[in-house]
Amino acid sequence: MQKLEYDKFVFAINKIASRAKNFDIDSIYGIPRGGIVPAVYLAHLLKLPLVEKDFINETTLLVDDIADTGKTLITYNRLNCKIATIYYHKQSIIEPDIWIYEKRNDWILFPWETVQSTK
Repeated sequence: MQKLEYDKFVFAINKIASRAKNFDIDSIYGIPRGGIVPAVYLAHLLKLPLVEKDFINETTLLVDDIADTGKTLITYNRLNCKIATIYYHKQSIIEPDIWIYEKRNDWILFPWETVQSTK
């Protein structure tokens, strides 16, 4: 298991925020559960509103913690919004528009998770 330390999480969020400024983004949506915490951080950094699922459109930045298989992201991909994740695994069927760290085969433990919650 690989643990994403808080300082590396904050670094990743700042990098995502910086790169997101290159897109026409006016709102943020965090995919439950893993995308909610990063989405809140990004909403504060970018001074953008968090939207509910029904309000996602092409100017929404969709946020998740990881693109591992890509199955979670595939349902959102057809909405033509930009996608940002902290981690990206090359096996994913969707490559996010923005990703910071490449995932290997270890399980990632995020700062908002507990070891017990990942079992």
